[in-house]
Amino acid sequence: MVSSLGVKLFTIDVNCWIIAGGAIGWERRGTEQENMQKRSRKSEPSLSPGALIDAHHMLSALTPAERRQLLALAAVKRYAAGDMVFAEGDAGDGLYGVLAGQIAITADSSQGRELILNLCGPGSFFGEVALLDGHGRSANAVAKAPTMLLFIGRRDFMPYLERNPKIAIRLLALLCERLRVSTERFEDSMFLGVSARLAKRLLSLIDVHGSADGGADARIGLKLSQGELARILGVSREIVNRQLSEWRDAGIILTRGGHITINDRRALERLLEQS
Repeated sequence: MVSSLGVKLFTIDVNCWIIAGGAIGWERRGTEQENMQKRSRKSEPSLSPGALIDAHHMLSALTPAERRQLLALAAVKRYAAGDMVFAEGDAGDGLYGVLAGQIAITADSSQGRELILNLCGPGSFFGEVALLDGHGRSANAVAKAPTMLLFIGRRDFMPYLERNPKIAIRLLALLCERLRVSTERFEDSMFLGVSARLAKRLLSLIDVHGSADGGADARIGLKLSQGELARILGVSREIVNRQLSEWRDAGIILTRGGHITINDRRALERLLEQS
């Protein structure tokens, strides 16, 4: 889909927190991704398949018997860091849930540049759009760390959905929510500066993947390089590096071991309020 401004809009085939800053700028793929594939990363704490179902606001409404039926349809798949789960255009063969690790949802330009649309950590599901319509995947899904996924095939899930119409209603509401969030991200890319967009993404990441680090501090549970943040926002790595350095010098954030800790959430919120 193309907007009146000539910018491609993505109907994002995921059910995880959407943090993409827009589809305008691109960061050229290169050594950053190669380094990401070579880095040895510890997997995030894993969830059991049952705990993953319980944590999902669409599937948690199932009765114990319905959950057992759903889990009987599922299989566990494992991926090494850098493995491709699926590529744009692949058949929509089923629904994925993250038990452990991290998945990046990405899109590529014809010039070989990459934009990170979303990051999915433990507890997230992705792939609902292709699951429902049976068409090709609208983006790539790549493991950023050793990852374990729960997979439910479309051939099994669709009959299950017919037997459980309340899940279909919840799924429709979920897709509407994703469309609203996608619209908000596009508006951000049009009307907010890079500093405000970066602040908003960090706050979103804390809300979804944050862990208390003592006092008012909060650490983003996902590991993120500056290049990855740049590809999330669609800007250059140098711009992200400069802004993070300013916030680090001001004591607003702390960066260590690939993680970002927000020391002064209110400072980032004030930046958004002034934008």
